[in-house]
Amino acid sequence: MEGINHKNIANIIRHFLPQSNDFEVLPITQGLINDSYKISFSDRAYFLQRLNTQIFRNSEDLMFNIDQWQQVLTGSGLPAPTFLKTTQGAYFAKDEQGHLWRMQTYIPNAIAYDIAPDKKISKEAGRLLGHFHHISKNLNTNTFKTPIPQFQDIHLRWQQFQQACHQADASSLQAAQKTLEILHALKDVAFNTPKELPMRLCHNDTKLNNMLFQEKHHKGICLVDLDTLMPGFAFYDFGDALRTVANTATESDSNTPVLFKTALAASFISGLCEWPEAFTKKEWLSLPFGAVYMPFLHGLRALTDFLAGNLYYKVSYPNENLDRAQSLLSFAQKANEKQDFLIQSIAASL
Repeated sequence: MEGINHKNIANIIRHFLPQSNDFEVLPITQGLINDSYKISFSDRAYFLQRLNTQIFRNSEDLMFNIDQWQQVLTGSGLPAPTFLKTTQGAYFAKDEQGHLWRMQTYIPNAIAYDIAPDKKISKEAGRLLGHFHHISKNLNTNTFKTPIPQFQDIHLRWQQFQQACHQADASSLQAAQKTLEILHALKDVAFNTPKELPMRLCHNDTKLNNMLFQEKHHKGICLVDLDTLMPGFAFYDFGDALRTVANTATESDSNTPVLFKTALAASFISGLCEWPEAFTKKEWLSLPFGAVYMPFLHGLRALTDFLAGNLYYKVSYPNENLDRAQSLLSFAQKANEKQDFLIQSIAASL
């Protein structure tokens, strides 16, 4: 990150650990929004993160939800990272440039994956998601804030896309022609959202690299990155997880063919269904739709960002958002073709 060095990091850390010194800093590059670092001392480690306040503009509501969730976890026996408070009793420290930083405990001997390497990990991912919703199913969503209004609202995202199309230059539109064709072919399916579903607490960003697993035994540990924790629908979390669990390619991989891996999807579903009371009957029936909706929505957002000039997601090359959109929408196509398989797999596992 520009302007950040060991001295800057040390000054930030002392807001949380005033006597700290002699530590190592390792940048963590998996995230697309915030800037993150592993801070290692001789006997322990922490996770330090600069919040992207251009995206997360309501940091107080965001941390309110996380604090509420940590209270739910208290006494559950589930391992989970906890956020430190500054010497002033706040969750955030502000640097000289006005950036907000926070610090949490680091779970040792844990690993995260961008895509599932095998059926054991995909099943554990399903168990983690099922357990999360089993614990949260009876929570009153009115006690949680909405730090990012309309985050998963396809109508808002389509309006943003149309505006980006209107303002995009001809060369960007030409480069995106194939992706635009896939998008429009799927539009009617993605807009046909299930009706009369209960609102519940959702993670809202359940891609596989937001789940931690034991490095040695590969058992699921917990969900992390709770910035998008807020009310939503069950199919959001199912679809967002499946798009990485059952995929052959990461979002920005333009070289690997996008395939829907039915064996990994089935094992994910079998893990999820170990918590049969996590969802209502209508919610279970809605989950396969999420496998189309969420990669479509993320593909739509990535394409919008490409056409708008790459303002939202981090990119390492100019067409990365276009490659993301192409990959995500291709997976949405594959998931749409697998709707009967997903419905039958859920029915067979419950």
